[in-house]
Amino acid sequence: MLKNKGHSSKQGKIDKLAITAVALQDHILHDLQLRNLSVADLSKTNVPKREDTSKSLNRNPKAVIDTGLRKKTPGPKVEDPEKEYVLDPKPPPLTLAQKLGLFEPPPLPLSSDEWGKVKQRSVSQGDSTQPCPICKEEFELRPQVLLSCSHVFHRACLQAFEKFTNKKTCPLCRRNQYQTRVIHDGARLFKAKCATRIQACWRGHVVRKWYRDLRRTLPPTDAKLRRKFFEEKFTEISHRLLCSYHTDIDELFAEIDHCLAVNRSVLQQLGDRCSHTLTDDDWRRIQAQAQHREARECPICLTPLSLGGGAAE
Repeated sequence: MLKNKGHSSKQGKIDKLAITAVALQDHILHDLQLRNLSVADLSKTNVPKREDTSKSLNRNPKAVIDTGLRKKTPGPKVEDPEKEYVLDPKPPPLTLAQKLGLFEPPPLPLSSDEWGKVKQRSVSQGDSTQPCPICKEEFELRPQVLLSCSHVFHRACLQAFEKFTNKKTCPLCRRNQYQTRVIHDGARLFKAKCATRIQACWRGHVVRKWYRDLRRTLPPTDAKLRRKFFEEKFTEISHRLLCSYHTDIDELFAEIDHCLAVNRSVLQQLGDRCSHTLTDDDWRRIQAQAQHREARECPICLTPLSLGGGAAE
């Protein structure tokens, strides 16, 4: 009897050790296989279901009357692009080791209040304002995930890290079996930063334009700059006056040539008249004209003309 009891107790210990070893091996396999990746694309793993063609065959078809009125088909629902949601809402199933109490069971899904506290902690740390710890780039408009340990990463970066390490651990604090939630804080901050830059550029453009207009209208106080300002103003005014008149260069030159030709003809006529020498007959005719006028006094000195000199004086 004692031998049987000792043998049974020893066999029980062996069985317990075997169960423990199997449980540990199963837990390690589950931990390494990453069956519940937080950023796995479930749409690629789902197998499309085959439609049952037998149900689609209706043996008693009803007559359809065409009334001409078409029903409006509801369009696809537009989801809010900034809606936050949890990627792994269901906890992973318990392994045999966790059921036996060898390992702690995975934590329950966080509630909305708990996620709010985690996000508040992340905001206080300024994780969304800093680059992604994995790729060291800004979040910008790319998908962003928040872990239950309050650390923030790019969704693609976290997915690549999990595939590379074959573990579901936080890249910063090494916490196991974390929960993930999609957030858009980085995108909102990036949009606000872009809007601020656009507004700053526009305001700078408006101020520079206003300053240029002010410099054009208000003369400076410095003497040299003031003189240069008025010189530019006078040059601008004269240029505008010249541009306001219609000046044809060819017509102007033609008019100048015509004036020169007229002047040459007048001078030629004067030259012809002055170069003619008077004869004795011309002098007699001139003297007769003077006597006919009966001039008694010299028109220059107003003295009486002598009888001998006549009108020639």
